[in-house]
This record gives sequence, C-alpha cells and structure tokens, in this order.
Amino acid sequence: MKIFALLFVIYLSSNNIPISNAEVDCSVYDNELHALNINPFYIRNGEYSSATCFSYIDSSNPSQKVTIFRIFNDANPSSSIYCLKSLQKLQLVNTNLTILPDIKNFQNLQSLIIQTDNGYIDKHLPSEFGQLISLLELKLSNIANLEDLPDEIKYLNQLQTLTLEKIPNFNKIPDESISKLIKLNRLNLIELPNLSNIPSKMNNFQLLQQLEITNTNINNLKLENLASLYNLTVTFNAILQTIEITNMLTLSSIDIRNNNELLILKLEKLPSMRTMLLSDNAQLKTVTLNNIFTLYYFTSKSLLNLESISFENTPFLSTLQILSSPQLKSISFVNVTSISSLDLSGCQLTTFPESILTLKSLVSLVMTSNQLSALPLTLSTDLPNLQVLHLQNNKFQGNIFQSPLIYIHELYLTNNSLTSIDGIGNFKSLQILNLDYNQISSIPLEIIKVSPTLKTITINNNLLNHIPLPMINMRLLNSFTAMNNNVSYQERLYLYDYFRQSSINISF
Repeated sequence: MKIFALLFVIYLSSNNIPISNAEVDCSVYDNELHALNINPFYIRNGEYSSATCFSYIDSSNPSQKVTIFRIFNDANPSSSIYCLKSLQKLQLVNTNLTILPDIKNFQNLQSLIIQTDNGYIDKHLPSEFGQLISLLELKLSNIANLEDLPDEIKYLNQLQTLTLEKIPNFNKIPDESISKLIKLNRLNLIELPNLSNIPSKMNNFQLLQQLEITNTNINNLKLENLASLYNLTVTFNAILQTIEITNMLTLSSIDIRNNNELLILKLEKLPSMRTMLLSDNAQLKTVTLNNIFTLYYFTSKSLLNLESISFENTPFLSTLQILSSPQLKSISFVNVTSISSLDLSGCQLTTFPESILTLKSLVSLVMTSNQLSALPLTLSTDLPNLQVLHLQNNKFQGNIFQSPLIYIHELYLTNNSLTSIDGIGNFKSLQILNLDYNQISSIPLEIIKVSPTLKTITINNNLLNHIPLPMINMRLLNSFTAMNNNVSYQERLYLYDYFRQSSINISF
C-alpha cells in the first residue's frame, strides 16, 4: 500500500497536478536528497549560476539536507520540492511550478527567486507565503497572472530585498502589511503597468537604501524623511505628473527619465545629493532644487517643454548641463557659488540669461545651438574666471564682439554669420580661436597683438582672399587652418612656401 501511495504522489508531482487543500506527503521520501532526485531532469551537484543544480550540507550526513536548489528551463519540477525543508536558496527560472500552501515548509529559506512561471502561478499567492519567516530576498519576475501579494507578507519581518518585475496584472500592494517590513533596504517596482499606488507608509522603511519605480501606473510620487535612502530611480512611468522628494539625509543619486507626463519636479533638503540625471521627461515644465548642499553634478536632456529651472542653496554644484530644452525661459541661481562648467546647448535661447553673470566661478560656458545674437557688455567683468566659451550654431552677425573678452582662452564661433573680426587684438588671453563657417573676408593685421598667447586659429569655409604675411611671426602659433576660402591657387602655393620657414602647421 505504501508503494502505491508513493507511486501516486510521484505521478501527481511529475505531472505538476495541484493537490487541492492537501499537503504534499513528505514521509514518502527517505531524505531531502531523495525528494530532490525524484525530479524528471538532470540536476548538477554544486553551485552554478545558470544551470539546474543543488548543494547540500554534508554528503556523509544521513539526513543529506539540501540547502540550495536552482532550476533553469526545466519545465515540470516535482512538487517534492516542497519537502526540501532545509532550503536556504531557491531559484526557479522558466518552470511550471504551482505555488502550493506547502511553501510554509521553507522555514529556513533566505532567498526566493521566481522568474517566468509560464502562467502556473495563480492570481493570488497562498496565505502560507507569510510563513517564510527567514526570507531575506524575494524576487518575482515575469509572472503572468499574479495580481497582488497576500496580507500575510507582513510576517516576513526579516525581508531586506523585494523585487516585483514584469508582472502585467499586478495591481495591489497590501498597504498595512508591507509597512511592517521595516528591514527592507532594496525595493524594486519594475514594469508593473497596473500598479497605481506605492505604499503609503514609506516612512516606515528607514533602512531602505535603493528604490526603483519603473513603468508603473502611479500618478504622483511624494517621498520624504527616508533616512537611509541612497539611490532613487524613477523611469518610464506613463502618467506620473508630480515628483516631490524632500528631507532625505543620505540620498546621493537620482535618475528621473522618460516619465512622459511629468509636469513638476521639486527636490528639497537633500544634503548628501551628489549626482542627478533628468532626461526625456517630455512634459516637464518646472524644476526646483533647494538646499541640496553636496550636489556637484547635474544634467538634464531632452526636456522639451521645460520652461523654468531654479537652483537655490546648492553651494557645491560644479557641473551643470541643461541640454535640448527649447522652451527654456528662466534659469535662476541663488547661493550657487561653485559652478565651473555650464552647458546650455540646444535650448534655443534668444537672449543671454542675466542670471549666468552671477556665477563668479564659471570657467567653461557652452551655449551651442541657440539663437543668440549678442553677449552682455559686462561679460568679462562679471565673469573674470571664464576661459572657455562655445557659441557655435548661433545668430551672431557683423563684427566680432566689440566689448573684448579679455580673459577668454578658447573661443568657438563656428557656423554663425560674422563678417569681421576687427578688434581681435584686444582679446589678450586668447589661445584657441575657431571661426569655421562664417562670412569673414579678411584677417586684420592687429591679430599680431595676440601672438603672445594664440596657439590655434581655424577659419575654414569663409570668404578670405588674403592672408597677412606678418602672421609668420606669431611665435606661439602652432596651427593655422584656412581651407575652402577665396585665396587663389597661386597665393596658396606661395603661402605654403613662405610659412615653411616657421614652425606653424598650416592648411590653406
């Protein structure tokens, strides 16, 4: 009779037929290794990261307790798995295992990872899931039917990492229950398109260090007073409109991308913030950053509707990039004393923002691909440390700037409509000058005045018909390129021969 019972259980197990309201009879197995070996596929002995395998405590021990079991792409595991009561790690990848109430047997389980269940897991996990009292890590990924977590999850009070990923029908996190998981340090909510809320009592997660919210259905996100949060990622949330992040003592990195309906972003009192990335939030109009004392790097890209951005009390911000924001109208700085590099490329600015003149530490300013036609007359006096200025692809016309940029080392003016560089001799610190694709017809002789500093001049694709011969005596000049101009062939031959006497590398 015992043999018949054993054969019947093996039949049910190997065909993965759910045993409704009944427990798997573990007494039919001599030990855990016996329960393991009943599976209809080969199981390697040892730890392999991507192959079906197992590991146990001591092969000489008669109990032969199995502690690690990983199944990869073996479709029909036996329900005898539920008799591996010593398991500490269980990973099921592309398997057809129904989650039975017998999961309560895994009292020692510390890590449970289920990826791709092929529709075998029900809409709801059994309440016995809450008896995994030793669980430290739970990852559920690509689960076709699951809609929620059981209320009993509140008993997993040792849980440190929770990942819910690629679960198309998941729509509910039990609010009160999950708030009991006070030891969580990683929470990942990824590709849950029907999830419309995050836990309301996020403040309970005072040990939480990493939080990712990606491709959910949440509308607003407000986080505050998470004392240990270090890294925050909020991406691809289709209807998210407002983000408010305040009073995070340890938050160091924020990544906010591709939230297509995001309108307002407010970040305040983030004393440990160091890096921030904003990209492709197409509807974002307003960004406010206040009291972020350690932020040193900020970049935003393709915020196509951004109108206003303000920085207040960010004293260590050194590198700021706001790229491809064609609707930008206002950028303000209050107590921002350390910016050395500012890039406003592709913002279609028609006037130079006066607020930039308050950035006394600014060394490099990039304003490529805007609509600028003039610079402030006080640029040099207001920004005495400015050395590098990129103004390619703007609307500058006529003569080069009449108020000389006396401190500028590098000046890039490619693809404008300049016709003259008269006054260039007053640019006393100039080392690199790039004037490609303008309409300049002559180089004034006064360029000799910058010979103590000028090293490179590039003036391709202009209207030059003559090169001043005294330029041969610009002794620091090591590169002079003036291709595709109106200099005659005969003169170019003469110039090549003439400049051969100097150390200047020339191209005409």
